[in-house]
This record gives sequence, C-alpha cells and structure tokens, in this order.
Amino acid sequence: MTGRPNDCPLCAAPVEYKLDADAESLCCPVCGCRIEGASLLLAFWERERTAIELSLSGPVTLETRLSELEYESLTLVELVMLLEGNVDVVGSEVDYEALNQAQTMRELLGRLSHLVEARRH
Repeated sequence: MTGRPNDCPLCAAPVEYKLDADAESLCCPVCGCRIEGASLLLAFWERERTAIELSLSGPVTLETRLSELEYESLTLVELVMLLEGNVDVVGSEVDYEALNQAQTMRELLGRLSHLVEARRH
C-alpha cells in the first residue's frame, strides 16, 4: 500500500508528525501500528514474500485472514525467526499468544511493528 509520505504504511491513514514528537515511537491513530516498525516490516515483506508464502502454504496479501491459511503457531515462530535475520527484535521475549490473536496479515504486521527496530551497524 503506498500513500503520501505522511501516511501510515499499513492502513494509509494520515499521520500527523509533530516537531517535538519522538519519530521512533510514533503510532498510527487508526490501526495503532508503530510507524517506523511498520515501514521496516513492509520492506521485509516485499523482500521475503516468496519465503513467507512458502512457510504459509500459498499466496498471501495483507488482507489475507490468518484463519484461511494452513497456519499454526510454529509457523509464527518461523516468521519471527526470519524477521530476526533482517531487523532487531526488541524486548527479551516475543508474546506469541498476543500475536496469535491477529486476524489478518495486516493486523499481525501491526502488532509486530511494536517489536522491531532497524539494525544499528
């Protein structure tokens, strides 16, 4: 999904950037994703789409309902491990139970957006 530079990368809602706000922690007022994390995840999504589709057993869009996929919690662990090879996952433990509550891929990426940050080399 592409929108204007100030739109949420996941839902395209307008996001107001304030001069005194911390850009790294800015969240979308509509879907709640962390903007910086969602941007990283969408770049990862585009680069790794084939691997993601293979692990989820078929073509996947952001609107795909997770219940429609041959999907199990181990698949989610594999997806997070693939993510860890590309971005830093923050926090000591990923809450897989909370991630499993997501209904669509877009919602899953929104939840994951709070857990990732760019690699600092």
